[in-house]
Amino acid sequence: MAANIYLYCRADDDGPGRDDLAEELEAFFGDAAEECGAGSGVEGFNLDYELAAGEDPYARADRLKPFLARLGVAPGTAFTVFPDGWELGMEWRSVCVYGEDRRRTDDPVRAVSGLTRRCP
Repeated sequence: MAANIYLYCRADDDGPGRDDLAEELEAFFGDAAEECGAGSGVEGFNLDYELAAGEDPYARADRLKPFLARLGVAPGTAFTVFPDGWELGMEWRSVCVYGEDRRRTDDPVRAVSGLTRRCP
């Protein structure tokens, strides 16, 4: 399993829409990552990225947070980071673009549910 970054955005009129944000992220990641999924629903949308072999997901996340803030993404935008080979119980990262940035080891299924509502 490659390292992954999953981006979550609340449904909001502020900030770039899903297609515009995907285009900006394609330029940001270049050859370092490839979009591997996307979706949308009542609460917002997600964009999923698989990092290329050898990419440091935490270093990439350190650059992604201010990049998204400069783009003016909507309040509540967040992303999660899972290193290569991640399994339940291993460290992963939860990042609110305009707030908290935590390294965690809990179950991400429970933690990610409602993540955008908990982010400023």
